[in-house]
Amino acid sequence: MSDRLQMWIDGVGGYMLLLADRINIGQAMASAQVDIPIMGDISRRHAAIKRSGDEYIVEPLSEVKLNDQWVDSPSLLKNRDVMTLGRGVKLQFTQPHPLSTSAVLKIVSRHRTEPACDGVVLLADSLLMGPKSNNHIVCPQWQHDVVVYRQGSKLLLKSKTPLFQSDSTQAATSIRIGETVQGEEVSFCLEPLGRA
Repeated sequence: MSDRLQMWIDGVGGYMLLLADRINIGQAMASAQVDIPIMGDISRRHAAIKRSGDEYIVEPLSEVKLNDQWVDSPSLLKNRDVMTLGRGVKLQFTQPHPLSTSAVLKIVSRHRTEPACDGVVLLADSLLMGPKSNNHIVCPQWQHDVVVYRQGSKLLLKSKTPLFQSDSTQAATSIRIGETVQGEEVSFCLEPLGRA
């Protein structure tokens, strides 16, 4: 399975899911080969974010501010920290759910990723989607939460209501990449993302 996926959620948007413990952020150009390509005035490889246990550390490879303070060495990220890369690419780091070590990055400046997405999930153990404001991805129209969690190289599903894949009559317990997961109000799919 690819460690870089795009999740499309009907009625909600598109999210990049990154499974690696270290990800690189840089300019959206073919030669950069970064995990989060951003269309903005930043270096080809501008910064890295490393997951270490429950913590996330930003490593500046070029000019990086953390909450408007320059950082020149690896620095611990805290919930709601804002990183500024180069001349104004701003990303907010959040760890919204207390029971999950996964984190979310959202671009809060006018820039966008390539391909465009509404947020980037740094998927550690689990991803919570649903109507609650502390979910990694808030899906306002859903009645219940859906949990995607990692077990080895597989992505598994937990839900109070049955979910199905590709017209199967068997309830889905794992996600097959490229097939749509559907339930009463739920519809999403995961596609692999290559590196340009």
